[in-house]
Amino acid sequence: MSFILPQELNKIILMLFKSYYEKAELELPDDMELREFAIQPFGKDTYVRHLSFSSPLELRNFIIENLPLHLFYSTAKYQIPSAKEMDEKGWMGADLQFDIDADELCEVRKINFCPVCGSKVDGEKCPKDNVETVEFTEITSDCINKALENALIIKDILKEDFGLNPELYFSGNRGFHVYVRCSGDCALLDSEDRKEIVDYIKGIGVPKYSSALPTDPGWAGRKAKGIQGVILDEEVTIDVKRLFRIPNSIHGKSGLLVRKIEESNFEFSTSLSPFSGYVTFLPYISGKFQILGENIEFSRGVPIKLDASIGVYAHLKGLGEVKLYVR
Repeated sequence: MSFILPQELNKIILMLFKSYYEKAELELPDDMELREFAIQPFGKDTYVRHLSFSSPLELRNFIIENLPLHLFYSTAKYQIPSAKEMDEKGWMGADLQFDIDADELCEVRKINFCPVCGSKVDGEKCPKDNVETVEFTEITSDCINKALENALIIKDILKEDFGLNPELYFSGNRGFHVYVRCSGDCALLDSEDRKEIVDYIKGIGVPKYSSALPTDPGWAGRKAKGIQGVILDEEVTIDVKRLFRIPNSIHGKSGLLVRKIEESNFEFSTSLSPFSGYVTFLPYISGKFQILGENIEFSRGVPIKLDASIGVYAHLKGLGEVKLYVR
């Protein structure tokens, strides 16, 4: 017996995504004609890459016809971004990207369960129904806030110690991206150069500064404040041909927006969703869950009315299926 998760089939989810992208104002780089674009379509495990667009309208028309579960552009700039082979694209430099995931910083609750019978299962297959299990990772507001603290430290280091102008984005799911739009020498940094920046941010090789004060600049002041280093995904930063989630696009694993954060007063809540109204949600599992900062209790097979933002999030996490949408 095969079981396909409903996010690959559900017409309500498809309708909501399409309706959003018909009017969405995506944040695109000024040099978008030099960027490779990529999408992961609904119902596919692979990306469609090597796409190139010369205007926001051209991109909008494409994604409405080819609805994306995930949407990206390259951190790198290329002479021929649509070339099918990477060595034929003509690399011209790349922006700097730093990735911070909340579940790498916190003890998170993970649940494996069978989407058919609702039983919790140890392993990747349900022995009773012979289907793949769903793994749900509960991201709490406290955990997201811890990731935000790390992201703000990275932003401070890049600005104060390197003289860069970093921007901070919520990833749309469980963490943050710190992004630097590079030109000149910054853009031409190779993987080894970027690894040195990562090591510096992680506090590797930084002196202890035993007599430093919190008001001192650089790592001296940070050490005095108790900051020892930052945890981040270094592979994202050292890769000079990485993809970047397009700001104001929808993250297909949560239904939340990739969003630029201007201030540190970020809240992990339903405000991050572009969807309003209500849904009827049919849970696959019974239990209590924290979703977007709210405590929700599900009874397997018993429909429940939820804010659309919470229902879509729970649906895309595999906890159940959206059955009805009311605007």
